[in-house]
Amino acid sequence: MVWISLVSFMKKTFLLAASVFSLTATLFPIARADEATLFVCIKKYTALGITPDTALSECKQKSLAGCINTLLGKDKEIISTVKKNDGYLIDLGENQDNWLEGGGWRDKGCKPYVNGASKTTRIGDPWNGEVKLEWFAQGICPSNTYNTGIKYSLASAELACKLRAIKESE
Repeated sequence: MVWISLVSFMKKTFLLAASVFSLTATLFPIARADEATLFVCIKKYTALGITPDTALSECKQKSLAGCINTLLGKDKEIISTVKKNDGYLIDLGENQDNWLEGGGWRDKGCKPYVNGASKTTRIGDPWNGEVKLEWFAQGICPSNTYNTGIKYSLASAELACKLRAIKESE
């Protein structure tokens, strides 16, 4: 008799956890790829007698931590979302420290996208001569992926994982 009520209690707890998960997934985006893992995690925690909402919170943190650990120390890679006639548009973002000078784009087998954002600097003086340098936020590359050569920091990995979870839930 005790065994039957324990099994019944666990089934009800799991159904409650699934309901909480469904509601939370609607209110707070969670990556679809992690849903199955999340359900298994919630089931483990609720089987230990932990409330479903606490289980969900713990499991979401573990999921985020796993994503961050996967990215830490790896090179950031940009995936193009725009195909042009002569290649793929790669956007290095708004941080001007990441932009490449025209020659930098060419060194990577790409060409600077002159219709996008850029900044110009002049080195030297008008009496001895000046050199004009121009950095570009975007380039046209033959491949739709671009390795930046910049390693993920803890903050950038966390941001990337959160953004990925939001994108995948849309």
